[in-house]
Amino acid sequence: INRNTRTAKGYFLIDEIKDDSNGRPIENEKKYPVKMNHNKIFPTKPISDDKLKKEIENFKFFVQYGNFKNLKDYKNGDISYNPNVPSYSAKYQLSNNEYNIQQLRKRYDIPTKKAPKLLLKEDSDLKGSSVGHRDLELTIVENKKENIFFTDSINFKPTERDES
Repeated sequence: INRNTRTAKGYFLIDEIKDDSNGRPIENEKKYPVKMNHNKIFPTKPISDDKLKKEIENFKFFVQYGNFKNLKDYKNGDISYNPNVPSYSAKYQLSNNEYNIQQLRKRYDIPTKKAPKLLLKEDSDLKGSSVGHRDLELTIVENKKENIFFTDSINFKPTERDES
């Protein structure tokens, strides 16, 4: 994402994992090229499936609606920092009353009321760097029978200079 112009280009990915006839998982990934202008995502190639096209156009990254202004109020966090990389991670147990969890439940059909764990990871300087890779993972259920989780990643790159 170019923070100055609020534009981006990339792919809308759909990753389905199904079992083959022998019970082994088979991954089927579909990539649709997209661009973002004015905080809206648009396909860059025609899509014949109107439902999929609408899903892409209505999609919002978690960073577009998530709110971490109260992050400092989260309790019992497991925080680690590696100044050599630099990178850090923070893990918290959240409640279902938390704003971000309510927003996820509004947008997605989450078949359990179990409260998730939040994992934030960032590969950049903690002093407020505007470039770097940021990952968010909310794990709702994690066991041998099922995994229910939500992930969102964003990579901020330096502005490309026009050499003309």
